[in-house]
Amino acid sequence: MFVVAQGIGSVPCEGFDDLVDQSVQLVRVMTGCQFCVGDIALEIAPLRTHGGHMALGDDEELGVEGSLRMVAEAIGLSFHTVRTYRWVAARWPKDQRQEGDSFEVHRILASTPDAYEVIQHPPVNERTGESRWTGDAAKRATGWPTATPVTVAEKVEAIRDLAQDEQVAALVACDLLHRPEVAFRAMRDRQARELVNQAQFDQAEPVEEGDGQDWWDADDATEEDGVVDPVAIVRGFHRAMEFTDLIGVCQGFVAGASRLVPKLRGREFSESQFSLVTRHLEKIRATADWIETAVSTGKVDLDEALAELLRDQ
Repeated sequence: MFVVAQGIGSVPCEGFDDLVDQSVQLVRVMTGCQFCVGDIALEIAPLRTHGGHMALGDDEELGVEGSLRMVAEAIGLSFHTVRTYRWVAARWPKDQRQEGDSFEVHRILASTPDAYEVIQHPPVNERTGESRWTGDAAKRATGWPTATPVTVAEKVEAIRDLAQDEQVAALVACDLLHRPEVAFRAMRDRQARELVNQAQFDQAEPVEEGDGQDWWDADDATEEDGVVDPVAIVRGFHRAMEFTDLIGVCQGFVAGASRLVPKLRGREFSESQFSLVTRHLEKIRATADWIETAVSTGKVDLDEALAELLRDQ
């Protein structure tokens, strides 16, 4: 059954439409005011061609910037706002300005080649089906990278641009793979699946070749008659992942310490700070001994002393 929305935001649909109509009228008035201020600023300080010189006169020493700053101060706007209004007004002569299109749209399209032609052909709004300009549509038409991505291809491209840094890409990939549906669909891609599997095997390899038995043996997954046991394969992957996580924990601690300890040069700690660090180092040493015992003997039980030490974690 199709359910009709009862309201938008905090107002009913009818009230929303009325407010939008009022806003459209206000934007038209505001656009006219912005162009008027730009025309006045343009009259006070005409926009000259690049490399041109001001004509000699009483305001020679004041200059364009000084004149615009005086205007901005007198009307309560910033210098940059007045300068922008002036530039847009110069780019859009009165006979080329499009009624109904906001000043923002004119500003964005001002630097577009054939702007006068482009603005006369607004794109179709996918949501409303109307042909009209919006700020995002204007940015998209000019190729601005700040346009809000709408299509799937645009969103993917935006994510790629933001994740060009390898560290950022890795963090984003990990975060997205925490979503079961995303992980499932990603693993349907053959190349992605092969790369993930290869990465797992690469990280699970011993630090030195021939340093002992691997955590799991592929031969365990094969029965005597040559039939592969799926349960054994899954168990083997789990063991490999556990081993990888363990190495990651160790490497993470070493990397963090290598980054932070050199920064302590010349630092003096209070007695309470020194005591706190000492207690944590004691826990680290005990945990390292626990890991070594578990790896060498397979026994993971905590003795009473270590359990007491880690209890306040």
